[in-house]
Amino acid sequence: MFDELLAQFDFDAPTVNFDYTTKEGWREFVEFDAPRPAPCTMSAYEEMASSDRAIYNIARERFMSVGARIATPSLRRFVAAASSAMADNRSPDASKSGVVISGRPSMGKTTAVQEFGRAYERARRERAGTRRKDLIPVAFAQVPTHATEKTMMKKLAEFYALPFSQTASYETLLSRVSNVMRACETEIVIIDDIHRLDLRYRASEQAADALKELSERCPGTMIYAGVNVAQNGLFWGSRGEQIMARFETVQFDEYDVATNEGAAVWGRVLTELEDSLCLIRQPEGNILKIAAELREISRGSLGRMAKAIRRCARDAIRDRSEQLDLDHLLVVLETIRRLEDRVADEAAQSTRRPRGRRVKAGR
Repeated sequence: MFDELLAQFDFDAPTVNFDYTTKEGWREFVEFDAPRPAPCTMSAYEEMASSDRAIYNIARERFMSVGARIATPSLRRFVAAASSAMADNRSPDASKSGVVISGRPSMGKTTAVQEFGRAYERARRERAGTRRKDLIPVAFAQVPTHATEKTMMKKLAEFYALPFSQTASYETLLSRVSNVMRACETEIVIIDDIHRLDLRYRASEQAADALKELSERCPGTMIYAGVNVAQNGLFWGSRGEQIMARFETVQFDEYDVATNEGAAVWGRVLTELEDSLCLIRQPEGNILKIAAELREISRGSLGRMAKAIRRCARDAIRDRSEQLDLDHLLVVLETIRRLEDRVADEAAQSTRRPRGRRVKAGR
């Protein structure tokens, strides 16, 4: 039994190996391709040798998991906002602009910034050709837990593989990071998990100031992504007001199917997901039969829904039915939602009392 199951396993799959927070891992992500496998009939599939069939299934798995890209309305709004901010920042007289992506968990925020960064870097490198080996157009970092100005700069220094002493001062780290950004022509700086900066606390204030100072020293456009950033304190106080004034906020909301327009968008997203599965017997548009149920159970979360759909697609490949079992899909989605809700509740309870000194009101 295990031999049969493992024959379909992609031992070389790189999906868990991307370390976006280092320039080497980010480059691996940027350069990786998972092309769509050629269409295949059921008779041709059955006639394949077992090894060829396993290779074909691996190609389908890679494409549906990391190759297919769904152009959601939220992603389009974000790309337009990021393009505008980058255009604004070409003027030396204007204050630096940026973009904040906010929304509930599993709404595709991190995927959006990573895919935009990937597409931009590929285009930038193609334009530069082979003459710029040291080019790093995009930097990616995550806000560490209980971030300070120094730990924030250390995360960026680690991305560029800059050696530094643990006792190095903040100013030293800031200078080294900003210098390497200029030297490598970094044009986009993605900061994920920005919701960890609660500006009601002094350490977070310092980390936010560090990012602001970095944006003023380097040519890159800052892009922040986080969970419900307004509720988590990013826009609190005078520093929060500065962020709101300089950054355009793009909200990644759940899909509203109450209107004809919203239902049409939701349907298009579903059919694109269905098409990305490359199932041989899947009737085109069949998933639309349960569009309303998928929206209700997933609560409009594209990430949650995509996970359930891909799991069911793998089941369909494994049992050779080659089409989604819609009833099973709803059960799987409900299970995933309950599990994620329980994990989120436990995480919220564990972080109910944040550490650090709170900033006095009126600052």
